[in-house]
Amino acid sequence: MKYVIIAGVIILAVFLVILSQIPKGIEPLTELYFTQHLELPKTIEVNKTYNFSFSVHNLEYEPIIYKYEVTGEYNNKTVQFDINSIGLDNNQTKTIDETFKINEHFDRAKISVNLLNRQEVIHFWVDEKYSG
Repeated sequence: MKYVIIAGVIILAVFLVILSQIPKGIEPLTELYFTQHLELPKTIEVNKTYNFSFSVHNLEYEPIIYKYEVTGEYNNKTVQFDINSIGLDNNQTKTIDETFKINEHFDRAKISVNLLNRQEVIHFWVDEKYSG
């Protein structure tokens, strides 16, 4: 019985030493999200301009320049609506207003925001609103 208790204490001590070597803190990350997600367009008309906004929040513990691209995928092709970059300090958030217009008939389109240097993407879907 004495050896079982000694072995248990040794195992616990080894576990505590290993646990103390694990770095403390939160892993760096970037938040990318649609600012007013409930107001994103769901159906759109061809040749009409629509807008939305997205936000980037830097939690990387250092200043970062984010390169982003806004695209639309429809009719088996990808169209670039915008490409740009923003610089953010740690814990800084910026909201970007975007516009897009689809100039041809389509059934369904995917509108995406891609942080190119972070491999983060968000998107929403729109359907064509047929008048008639």
